[in-house]
Amino acid sequence: MEFSVEAVGSIENCFVSLPLPLIQTLQSTSSSSLPPILALELRSSTHSPHSWFVAWSGATSSSPSSIQVSQQFSDCVSLPIHSPVQVKVASNVPHASSVSIEPDTEDDWEILELNSEQAEAQILNQVRIVHEGMRFPLRLNGHTVITFHVASVFPKNAVVQLMPGTEVDVAPKTRKRNSDSPGDSHVGSNSEEHTAKMLLRLQEPNDLCRTSTHVKGVELHVGLTPVAFVHPETAKRFSFNMLQLVSIVPRVLSKENVKNSRTKSNIMKAKGSSAVNQVENGDTDNKENRQAIVHLLISESVAKGHVMLAKSLRLYLRASLHSCTLSCSNNHLT
Repeated sequence: MEFSVEAVGSIENCFVSLPLPLIQTLQSTSSSSLPPILALELRSSTHSPHSWFVAWSGATSSSPSSIQVSQQFSDCVSLPIHSPVQVKVASNVPHASSVSIEPDTEDDWEILELNSEQAEAQILNQVRIVHEGMRFPLRLNGHTVITFHVASVFPKNAVVQLMPGTEVDVAPKTRKRNSDSPGDSHVGSNSEEHTAKMLLRLQEPNDLCRTSTHVKGVELHVGLTPVAFVHPETAKRFSFNMLQLVSIVPRVLSKENVKNSRTKSNIMKAKGSSAVNQVENGDTDNKENRQAIVHLLISESVAKGHVMLAKSLRLYLRASLHSCTLSCSNNHLT
């Protein structure tokens, strides 16, 4: 079936709205009910062999002859507006186990750093079908739009579907520093060399994060506070090396995000100090920004996109498990 493509301002995601005749055809030709997310291939009738893969989540177009998309999405994927396209269901689209994306610009990265929790919460609500090399917009706070580039997907198929279990890694895009003199140029290049940064989630510590010793017949477990552990692929992706010194800074949750975190999670009461309970529940005093400088160790027992710290170090940083994102940087460290 052939339809035209129309850009509308009311769509604020990467899903398409389909005309009612097309929806009825899809329903009548399907052997079962249509899935919540349906992958479609749009093939150009005038720019062959160009094609685009899009996702439909059930929205109906206001026009019986047009497939409607957001202007930002059509710009990102170079989907020609008002051009005729043929539509067919993309079959056997695998679920992505991991996807690596990069902000398009330094400005996009800086906005993402300030809104990382919201971006994580919104990505599955706004985009589901991706492929390597694709660009897509993500809307934050209802009006701010940042753009990403898909660097890689796994499994390595042409097109994959993002799912709640998909691991999404975001590579930073740091701003290059300008210099006005040869001396400043040397300092600037040296600083740029040491500004790698990664945003990681905290993983529950295991035996790697502690050592045991016996004192007068009593076994003591001591947390290894001078080190942090990451997965080999995480270290490779962000150019971090074994035993490299890095600074770890916890991301500060906004009051709204802390409130939502308390509402959504079941807080278990246990014996312990009030300070420990405050950290576990996300109720911390943010007046003092804490950081730690540690040696980086590499282990496959750490999940990709995560960092593992000793519990005592985590409590010092006032960082809660899973919900808190850490910024690990080697800036100014030699």
